[in-house]
Amino acid sequence: MQRYIQHEFLKISHFTSGEWEHPVHNHNHFELIFIHKGRGVHYLSDMKYPYEDKMLFLLAPSDHHYFDISSETTFTFIKFTNVYLQQAENRWNRDMDEFLNCTRNQPQPLISSAADADKLDKLLLMVVSEWKESNNTDNEAIFFLLQTVLSITRRNLHQSAGLSDTTNGKITAIINYIHRHIYSVEYTQQEHLSKLFGLSKKHLGTFFKEQTGIPLRDYVNRYKLRLVENRLKYSSLSLKEIGHELGFTDLSHFNKFFKHYHGINPTLFRENSRGIRQ
Repeated sequence: MQRYIQHEFLKISHFTSGEWEHPVHNHNHFELIFIHKGRGVHYLSDMKYPYEDKMLFLLAPSDHHYFDISSETTFTFIKFTNVYLQQAENRWNRDMDEFLNCTRNQPQPLISSAADADKLDKLLLMVVSEWKESNNTDNEAIFFLLQTVLSITRRNLHQSAGLSDTTNGKITAIINYIHRHIYSVEYTQQEHLSKLFGLSKKHLGTFFKEQTGIPLRDYVNRYKLRLVENRLKYSSLSLKEIGHELGFTDLSHFNKFFKHYHGINPTLFRENSRGIRQ
């Protein structure tokens, strides 16, 4: 499979095409792709997404993809590396975690509100305009416009999750609460969750396993593990910084947790994932 390498930490392109000219490929960067108009199918890793006007996609570096265009399509591609993310507050990394988790586990649009899709259409055209005028990766206007794009996307994900009283609604609410508060250990404890959602600790544990097929604590640990893996693969944060962000008491605790699941320490995992050879 072809791998596209981008050396700039931010690159923006805007174009219209009736035929996709690239082979199946992956990248060394993240991609935020907005469809302004057009129809077709986006093949993203192991998922198939029919697309139409005003849809948003997010790709991680490990994702492979291509488009099958049915009608002429206008794209905006925002391509950025972890270096660009480092300039932002920690909120950006957490947004990436949440968005990538949603796109991997539920084949639904990132943007469910038609009004918000219209806003993104206009915002991203402003980003393209700024880029064409300055072609500057340090452009402050682009930086804050992209923050607005991510804020609108985050709001849509929270609204689409819903907080229904139905069984499906309740388990969805519990899972989304865990995802949003995974960085605060006390908020993902069974005692806290049982009080918040009006269930006894025993009932919560039984209910969660019935609905998801795995125990609550296992789910929390495996979700946290996925975030650790993302940090090791895509960020330049130190092990100490990753462990601190995700609530580990010290580096020894972090190493022990990671080795329990992978059989190797996080340093070796990072080297292997990046093809580093000693």
